[in-house]
Order: sequence, then C-alpha cells, then structure tokens
Amino acid sequence: MIYLKKYLLRALSVVPAVCLVPASASSLPEPSGHVARVAGAAYVSSRGHTNAAKVGQAVLPGVALSTGDDGALGVILNDGSVLSFGPHSELTLEEYRFAPARDELRLRATLRRGTLSLIPGDIARLDPLAIAVDTPEGRVQVRGGHVLMMVIE
Repeated sequence: MIYLKKYLLRALSVVPAVCLVPASASSLPEPSGHVARVAGAAYVSSRGHTNAAKVGQAVLPGVALSTGDDGALGVILNDGSVLSFGPHSELTLEEYRFAPARDELRLRATLRRGTLSLIPGDIARLDPLAIAVDTPEGRVQVRGGHVLMMVIE
C-alpha cells in the first residue's frame, strides 16, 4: 500500500509537466512563408531578437525583415506571393492570413525604408482588397500585378 502511494505521487507529479509541453507548442502561430533567398547582410527580427536570415527559415506574422547596405532578401508566402528586398530595407509583416476555406485573406505589411518588389499570389486573385503595404507617407493597396516600391528615409 505504501509502495502504491509513492508510485501514484510520482506519477501525478510528472503529469503537469508533460501536459504543459503541448499547450505551449500549440500556441505558436502558423508560419506565413519562408525565406527563399539571402545575399549579403539580411536579418529576421522577432520578439526582441535579431538573427541572420537563412534560406528555409520560417517567416511568422509580426516578424521584421531587414537588409544591410549590401543585403538582399527574398521571401515566399504560403499563397505564392513573393517579396524581394534590396539593400538597406526594412519591412514588418504585420498580419498574414491565407485560409480561403474560411474566407480569411489578408496581407498587411509596413515598409519603413528601402525597396520592395511584391508579386502577389493567390491572395490577390481571391480578394483584390486583401493586400496593403503601409509606408511613412501612406498606404498602398495592391490589387494584382507586380508592385515596385521605394521608401527613402
């Protein structure tokens, strides 16, 4: 009987730790896309941490993408949209949702400086008002086609 009580106490003390792991892992947002190309100095910043960008790295909503004076960066989003950045650029992916079955289509970004080449994917085809890029001077609504933008500090 004493052995059984000790065994149960040990088993119960392990259960809460095991249950916490899946709950915290499931709270991570779904990746919006991935880094497809890196040249020179290029960075991904999230939650106060900045790391060198790597090909294949997941891109999540809220992430800031930036390049140095000699950098270039290419990102492919889940709907096939392609974002390319030139030197000395900074963009934050504010919001990205691509769930056509639930009618959730949205791409919101802020270009603070530098150059951006945006080739919209399926999200623009399904909802022409779903893509917008904010700049220090205003908002650009992207309805399709190839968009080239430059923000000078």
